[in-house]
Amino acid sequence: MAIFRWQGIEGGEHCGAEVEAGSREEVMQQLLARGIILLGVEEVQESGEEGVEQAAAAEKPYKARKIKSRELMIFSKKFATMVEAGLPILKTLHMLVDQAENKHFRQVISQILRTVEAGSTLSDAFSAHPQVFDTIYINLLRAGEESGKLTLFLKRLVVHIEKTEKIRSKVKGALIYPIVLMTVAFCVILVMMIKVVPVFQKLFSSMGHDLPVPTQMIIAVSEFVRNPAKGGTVAVAVVLVVMGFRYLVKHNINLRRKLHAKALQLPIFGEVIKMSVLSKIAMVEGNLSAAGVPVLESLDIIASIVSNLIYKEALIQVKQGISEGKNLSELYAGHKVFPATFSQMIAVGEETGNMDEMFAAIAHYYEEEFDMVVERLTEMLEPIMIVFMGITVGFIIVAMYMPIFQIGSVISGGK
Repeated sequence: MAIFRWQGIEGGEHCGAEVEAGSREEVMQQLLARGIILLGVEEVQESGEEGVEQAAAAEKPYKARKIKSRELMIFSKKFATMVEAGLPILKTLHMLVDQAENKHFRQVISQILRTVEAGSTLSDAFSAHPQVFDTIYINLLRAGEESGKLTLFLKRLVVHIEKTEKIRSKVKGALIYPIVLMTVAFCVILVMMIKVVPVFQKLFSSMGHDLPVPTQMIIAVSEFVRNPAKGGTVAVAVVLVVMGFRYLVKHNINLRRKLHAKALQLPIFGEVIKMSVLSKIAMVEGNLSAAGVPVLESLDIIASIVSNLIYKEALIQVKQGISEGKNLSELYAGHKVFPATFSQMIAVGEETGNMDEMFAAIAHYYEEEFDMVVERLTEMLEPIMIVFMGITVGFIIVAMYMPIFQIGSVISGGK
């Protein structure tokens, strides 16, 4: 017989105790028979090869590749649904291992299962894989365990991932159409310069007439593109400049700060960035506040997930002000990157004491604003790209046919 310490959720409340039993499986069967949602069972004094192997497994977490947010969202949805249906945690994890299509994610879930079977808490098992589950995920999971409201916080996680994915997909959706048009236009122009223009050039050379200026321009560009010593060199130079610029942006914080500041000033594009960042800040801060995470720690977490350096530095300054005893709303109001609406709504939350609800309202407000800005961006970019493509291709075609039009007019005039 051995002593085992268990943790679980019974009747919506977090509970735990120590029991004497012959094996871990026996403890699990007893608890499951009582209808307890089991979070972990740990032998107080582990011994034998099994304990050594489990400890080794816990010490060396599987380093998975980056898991797509959609896969994480599907996993979280299934997890929340199964737990809400009353399935034991271990059985749920077993089922999720079998259902995982991504082999790397399957390895992660399998190791989480083994760690929980070894007696670890659910949040500790998840936290061993920071490359898959971020700080927000772990904090909400831990809050669910400690409060006995695991299902509630799993649902919050699902909503958080869904909204984050929605923001990302909307930005991609707004940009993908103009990018496709730009790519098609570039390919069409390149084919015309390499294949079509030389045919016209041979035809014009046999005419013995001076070519119009637009035609000469297009032929000169075509010759330049087809010449490896010229067009090839320029192409290589462009690639090197782009790579060098990306390297400088990555390693030069002053340059990155200037670019991020300029990005916020761009018409419509800057609004998209602002609305997406503000909705993310409010959504994450609301979830962490509901999870009982201290404000200072919440601001640290939010600053780590915000990519824009201007907002990141503003959040760090807000954190410093909080540590000095200042109000959150006043600190947000002191930074131009946070609109007056943002700080005023937080001030209302501070006065009423309903910060969780107010952050949810702020997130909803800026999500709607974000949707409208993205819609405006899409409406603006589509016609601009179509007009650009039409003018560019049309100019090339007209320039190539101008000598033929001139010859036709000369012939008709001679008659």
